[in-house]
Amino acid sequence: MITGVNLSQLAQGFRFTLNARDPNFVYQIVLINTIISLVFLVFFTLLGKFKPALCKTIVMLLTPPFGVICFFVNFIISLFDRKSDIDYLELTFSREKREFAQQTDYETEKEFVPLEEALIISDVQDKRRALLNVLKADVSNNMKSLVKALDNEDSETAHYAASALMDVLQKYSKKLSGLSVKFKENPEDADVNKEYADTTYEYISSGVLGEIEVKKYAHLYVDLINNLNKYHPDMLDTEHYHNIVECLLKIGRYDDADKWAELSIERQPNMEQSYLNALNVKYKTEKWDEFKSVLDRMLKSGAQLSEKGIGIVRFWKSKN
Repeated sequence: MITGVNLSQLAQGFRFTLNARDPNFVYQIVLINTIISLVFLVFFTLLGKFKPALCKTIVMLLTPPFGVICFFVNFIISLFDRKSDIDYLELTFSREKREFAQQTDYETEKEFVPLEEALIISDVQDKRRALLNVLKADVSNNMKSLVKALDNEDSETAHYAASALMDVLQKYSKKLSGLSVKFKENPEDADVNKEYADTTYEYISSGVLGEIEVKKYAHLYVDLINNLNKYHPDMLDTEHYHNIVECLLKIGRYDDADKWAELSIERQPNMEQSYLNALNVKYKTEKWDEFKSVLDRMLKSGAQLSEKGIGIVRFWKSKN
């Protein structure tokens, strides 16, 4: 026995009604809900939004008429609450954040990988493309990695690295030459002195200089910091004290390194780095009694210790 619905009979017996008690009222609601749902699906499919439209259509078909009503109310509310025209970047207090958002090339950023990772990519074409994307950015902080890239087995990759390296070196050379002229014209200019010193130490730390050149620029850095200390001692910060101690150790002037380490403790007694400077000198010169004395002074100073500082204290205290 076959049972089913005779659509022609149903259509003939169907009539529009507003009476909720009439059986046709339920069919009427379902029919209208189905038509609206299908129109909704077709419309948004033509707009290229098939997947989200399909999900909403299924909800509307399964929950007549509440699904349609909910989505319709949501649409009406969205018309009166248009937030898409608001530029949230204009509401921020950070000009730098706005500039970053305007300048960022998101397509390039998606393909950006660290330089060292780019060098170990197996596919040559991918390696070259990744390296080029890296080189489009500021590579002055990747100088050591560029030096490694010079020995890459792919000649084209090595060529890219060499070109980028030469470009950065030329920029450093040009900048240092310009600062040198300005400094000689007015050695008491605090801003020029500081910029000259900071650029010199960046160059020393780049990893591209040979031992002789490192010592040459270390001497220059020491002279610049001494000059800054002579005219503008208030311009010296924690990094300057650390850097001059490192440079003095590189050129073998241990007594001067010791004096600067003590000076950093005298001027910045609450800074952990001041004591680390002195510990470094005592360690390099193997003055173990003085090393322990500095360690005790650091503990009693009240300076806030970092993980590195705590690790050093624990290690050497365990040796006692």
